[in-house]
Amino acid sequence: MLKVSGLTCAYGKVNVLRGIDFYVRELEIVGIVGPNGAGKTTLLEAIAGTIPIKDGRIEFLGQRIDRWPVLQRRRSGLMLIPQDYNVFPLMTVRKNLEVSTILNGYARRKELVDYAYRLFPVLWEKRRQNANTLSGGQQKMLAVALGLTSDADLLLVDEPSIGLAPKLVTRLFESFRSIRQDTGKTIVLSEQNIKVLDTADRLFGLEAGHIRFDEVTRELSKEKVMNLYLGRTR
Repeated sequence: MLKVSGLTCAYGKVNVLRGIDFYVRELEIVGIVGPNGAGKTTLLEAIAGTIPIKDGRIEFLGQRIDRWPVLQRRRSGLMLIPQDYNVFPLMTVRKNLEVSTILNGYARRKELVDYAYRLFPVLWEKRRQNANTLSGGQQKMLAVALGLTSDADLLLVDEPSIGLAPKLVTRLFESFRSIRQDTGKTIVLSEQNIKVLDTADRLFGLEAGHIRFDEVTRELSKEKVMNLYLGRTR
């Protein structure tokens, strides 16, 4: 579904991603793990088109997209859910969801919003409140719901667990499995929380701009992931 080849991204003269290869199959939940500064956010932003790439190739559904603007990538079925600034704070929850469905017809818009409310009942309860009045966890749920109601084929979710209590992290990760099962969406999660092992089908380890491993989650030990977090790679 997604193939990234030889991707290099830089901030000024410093290469943040160094010729990495990355891929996602349809209907997978793929995790990208690594310590702060590894390049996880940069990778997602490069795929979505919100930052330029220095070198490499990005293909989505068989089309080369690395020269496409953000809107064209969005229309093709890619949606980035950033870690911060991921909701419209002065709009109500309902209006946030309605704006996200704008590329769809009326019947589909209603179907998407109704599913988001079923997945996150608290959003239905808070639907008339402005997004900036929600708790941190509720805002994360709304951000995921915006990705869902966009009806994109591939959701790129950056660090969804940051700042959340453990119970909310568990609930949020459960929602990703439900979204995949109920809607057939493919999901990429950039994460530092070890619980991603319980959610992702496959994990990429990213450190200092390089892919350190690509393994099926059930064959991957927590120790190996923790070694990556702590910088003790072999």
